[in-house]
Amino acid sequence: MKFLVVGVCILFVLMFSGCGQKKEEKKVEAKAWSSPVSSMDKRNDRFDAGKLVYDRNCKVCHQANRMGVPKIYPPLKNTKRVGGNKDYLIDVLLNGSNEEIIVEGVKYKGVMASYRGLSDREIAGVINYIRSDSEAASEVVSEDDVRKRR
Repeated sequence: MKFLVVGVCILFVLMFSGCGQKKEEKKVEAKAWSSPVSSMDKRNDRFDAGKLVYDRNCKVCHQANRMGVPKIYPPLKNTKRVGGNKDYLIDVLLNGSNEEIIVEGVKYKGVMASYRGLSDREIAGVINYIRSDSEAASEVVSEDDVRKRR
């Protein structure tokens, strides 16, 4: 009987020990840092967004290093075709291609699927990404450029 009374007392103490006590929550105010957004920050954001689209849609054929698969899928890195006319790249992404092309003196006869389902922003981003190390990198492809070709 003694153990029962002691057990019940301990149970009540444990049950009600948390009652009535409020935990104080510390309120932390977030301070906004106001730093100017540079054109380099915007360029990096476009690069990252374009790389994400590339990794999800293009990397399987054109490879992570953008060098393609010899005689099957053309390289996208440091080529005149990629660094050339942006409208050509937009059209290929929107409509796909099944024609033979020559890239840096090598013939490619593969099929490029249409990526019309991507948004204008995604298409512009991936083109800017693949052109990022070419002389054409300074000529940014915009959503409007894609929209006009759609």
